[in-house]
Amino acid sequence: MNKILSSEASAIVTTLIILLFTGLVTGNWFVAASLTLSGYIVWLYHRLAKLEKWLERGTKASEVYDDSGFMGYIIRHLYQQKKIHNKRKKRTKEILRRLNQNISAIPDATVLLNDMLEIEWANSPALYLLGIHPRHDIGQRIGNLIRDPKFLRYLITPDSKANVEFESPIENNTTIQVQIVRFGRNQRLLTARNVTDAKQLQEGLKNFVANASHELKSPLTVISGHLEMLENDPSLSKQGRKSLKVAQKQSKRMQNLIQDLLLLSQVESYQLQPNEGNVLSVAEIMVNSMAAVDRSCDDELIICDFPEDMYLLGIKTEIEGICINLIDNAIKYSAEGKKIEISWSENEEGEYVFSVTDKGPGIAKEDLDHLTERYFRGAHTTADKTPGSGLGLAIVQQASIKHGATLNINSELNGGSTFSVAFPNFRAIHQKPRLNNVVKLKA
Repeated sequence: MNKILSSEASAIVTTLIILLFTGLVTGNWFVAASLTLSGYIVWLYHRLAKLEKWLERGTKASEVYDDSGFMGYIIRHLYQQKKIHNKRKKRTKEILRRLNQNISAIPDATVLLNDMLEIEWANSPALYLLGIHPRHDIGQRIGNLIRDPKFLRYLITPDSKANVEFESPIENNTTIQVQIVRFGRNQRLLTARNVTDAKQLQEGLKNFVANASHELKSPLTVISGHLEMLENDPSLSKQGRKSLKVAQKQSKRMQNLIQDLLLLSQVESYQLQPNEGNVLSVAEIMVNSMAAVDRSCDDELIICDFPEDMYLLGIKTEIEGICINLIDNAIKYSAEGKKIEISWSENEEGEYVFSVTDKGPGIAKEDLDHLTERYFRGAHTTADKTPGSGLGLAIVQQASIKHGATLNINSELNGGSTFSVAFPNFRAIHQKPRLNNVVKLKA
């Protein structure tokens, strides 16, 4: 800094000497001052012009020039900043290159969308899975390239569900699963994968379970009939009758399991459309459900509350399956002498809510997220104490999803439980309607 000050001071002293000399020679100090200061200004402007030209040409290192004054100080600072910037730029480019390599290696199609839903980047799998070219389609709105209605609805509200499945826009008989995650300033990261094989495997398993269950019904019915005949045999010994009771119990359990498997296969078969189903009376559903459950407790302890003019649009066997399983579970788990409350009501959103509350042992917090899994039994239950197939809540969950309903579970250990299913308002009917706009299902 001292060197810079001395250099500028030398320039000023030189200017004053020239001014003094010119004034003495000409005898006109005004002219001398004007000429000297004009020359000094021109010299400064020349230095500024060189600096501006260097800046305009991009502050190239090969064109750096020397200046011993303030201009040189500025040039050195700019040059140092340019070197630091170049290092950062090089490091950023390397990071982006490696990131692009890593993302491009992902087998799933990956697309980066801006806040206008325009494509900013895509990897190679996006071409053969979604028909999005990694270079040619940059800047295109993704809704113009993928026009599937389910995808477009999900694109607008990606937080409404975890993912969406639809047919590939470029290849027939191919199902793709798309997941969209928000990040940054309303940007979206879209990933897609081919789930055709997984769906075919799942469908094959469903068909196998359904077919196997259906084929087992006939021989099991015959076995149950012969067991009933043996029950009336007077020659049967005491030990034989004990063994017969065990066989009948297991036969009944097997029949319930097959019935549940068939119902679960039915509810998982397809998604019900909003205007699809039969108009069902809630009162009739409750009469059938109460007749079907295992009534092992006092009728006076079961409190039912539902309007007579309440109707639902859906599938009778599946909605009754929801009611039967929830009521049956409440009866199994309720403590002796405790009341069970069953009700249908309408909430503020216009949804019909079926609710079952028991005063049983409750459910541990760590078990709540696993209750709807097939064959799951909590740590505080045993098959001997609570007989059943282990499919009841799985059926309730899948049947609820099929009808667009939501299953809610509120429970505390040793504090009882409340299971409720909220049917959406497009399935809630306050009076029996005409069937002009309803797709009626065959029984």
